[in-house]
Amino acid sequence: QDIRNTVGNIPMEWYQDFPHIGYDLDGKKIYKPLRNKDELDLFLEKMENPEYWRTVQDPRTGAAVALSEEQLELVRRLQRGHFGDVHFDPYQPAVDFFSHEVQIHPVTNRPADKRSFIPSLVEKEKVSKLVHAIKMGWIQPRKPKENVPTFYDLWAREDPNSVLGRHKMHVPAPKIPLPGHAESYNPPPEFLLSPEEKLAWEQQEPAERRLNFIPQKFPSLRAVPAYSRFIHERFERCLDLYLCPRQRKMRVNVDPEDLIPKLPRPRDLQPFPTTQALIYHGHSSLVRTLSVSPSGQWLVSGSDDGTVRFWEVSTARCLRTLPLGSVVKSVAWNPNPNICLVAVAV
Repeated sequence: QDIRNTVGNIPMEWYQDFPHIGYDLDGKKIYKPLRNKDELDLFLEKMENPEYWRTVQDPRTGAAVALSEEQLELVRRLQRGHFGDVHFDPYQPAVDFFSHEVQIHPVTNRPADKRSFIPSLVEKEKVSKLVHAIKMGWIQPRKPKENVPTFYDLWAREDPNSVLGRHKMHVPAPKIPLPGHAESYNPPPEFLLSPEEKLAWEQQEPAERRLNFIPQKFPSLRAVPAYSRFIHERFERCLDLYLCPRQRKMRVNVDPEDLIPKLPRPRDLQPFPTTQALIYHGHSSLVRTLSVSPSGQWLVSGSDDGTVRFWEVSTARCLRTLPLGSVVKSVAWNPNPNICLVAVAV
């Protein structure tokens, strides 16, 4: 250890503003070496001095120190990530303190905790709760699952106990209406179509017909031929049952009166202005237009008497009157507060 500087283990940045860098064994100041070399001198020294690459500055004494070969080797080993000591073996055999063999003396002679041999009150309370729940039947043993496929009626009625009854928004499919007198094999005469009605039925569109068939009369049930569209209609019925989703839509009933905003009561708007504070006298005819300046200090008005008057709002004093010789239709103050300008239309 270098004992030329006796300042101790302190940051050397504390001496950066002083001419000295510490004190020697006799108590005298150790002055910093003169640093009067510019960039050109440093470049020439770097080019000419062969020991420049291994020269470092000692932070305690401020002197330039040339590193030895041992120190350079130590720096190289540290840069490569090796250990600083050359003779240190990182792969030496480790001492196995713990083994499978039972030793005479334990690794630690620490006494066992008291909680290791005293029953836990918390666990006892949990177990008692579980036993009470099993006795009351609140906890049932798990039944083994059976991999038996379950089948149910897809078009079952809205029975609360059925599978479809769990879906509260499910709407059952409409039933097919029962056949009427017109579909009988021996209908009454009033249900048979006359030639005119039959011609009109054939000219109508299929969606507009009241009946999708022509009533016919047979002497007996054995004389009724087979229905040609039986399979087709049953197929369409099945398509309608499983392809057309039916769901109950919740309709929101909104009272139109609730959408109107509530107007404040006149009693909440009190006090009303009851005293006339200012009167702007000056115009001799109907005042058609007004405009207030962006600052709110001035007011301009136009009247049928052909004049434009400028007023002070707070005092109702007329500052200036401009006669225009015609009825003033409109006045407007420039909204830009930086430009004081009034437009008048006559």
